[in-house]
Amino acid sequence: PVPGRSVPRFNKCKTMIDFFNSLRNNRWFQTVVIGVILLSAVASGGRTYPLSEAALSLIDRIDYAITLFFVVELLVRFIGEPRKRDFLKNGWNVFDSTIVLISLIPIDRSESAFLLRLLRIFRVLRLISVLPELRFIIDSMLKAIPRIFYVCLLLFIIVYIYGTFGSMVFADTDPARWSDVGIAMLTLVQVMTLSSWETVMLPIQRVFPFAWVYFLSFIFIAGVAVFNLIIAVLVDVMNATRDQENTDTD
Repeated sequence: PVPGRSVPRFNKCKTMIDFFNSLRNNRWFQTVVIGVILLSAVASGGRTYPLSEAALSLIDRIDYAITLFFVVELLVRFIGEPRKRDFLKNGWNVFDSTIVLISLIPIDRSESAFLLRLLRIFRVLRLISVLPELRFIIDSMLKAIPRIFYVCLLLFIIVYIYGTFGSMVFADTDPARWSDVGIAMLTLVQVMTLSSWETVMLPIQRVFPFAWVYFLSFIFIAGVAVFNLIIAVLVDVMNATRDQENTDTD
């Protein structure tokens, strides 16, 4: 190769990569991307209203324009990647590419049109990949899954013990809610979420005056202590992740 020709070509490619890399990291460009994603959400939600054919046609045109923009935005990010083979090593890039590819599937009057429109609703999820703080929260939640699993296992054991006890004691009083352990556990989930839990307790308390001890102890253990334990795990993982990011940055 002739050095006089190869070096300018290399510099030109490097300049183009630098340009697209700076573009994809530009704050205004990111703001436009967020705006288009929100517009996509509005367009998808607009279809749930009784609209005229002209309005639906306008939404279709907006949808096509949004799809085209997402393709261009994905190409900008790909071209701006210094090492192209690293692009799909990023899970968020794979996530965005999948959503864009689904959006490229043409929607017609066939039976699959409804399913494709449902899938396009997931374009709103791209807000997660665009906003760093949302990505941080999701990454932290994924890292916390192994520890949360054991907390959820503990919660299941508590609900099972209380459900078995409630089924054995309260089945004759309120068979609709306590006839077997499965239904009793579902009833306790309602109590745990504090969703009209008093309507569950009051019929039982008329027969068993001290039933409030059963319900209040369950709410404090399962509905307060265990849920706070889950929050504590998430906060601990998020702090550890933030510290690791700060260490890597330094």
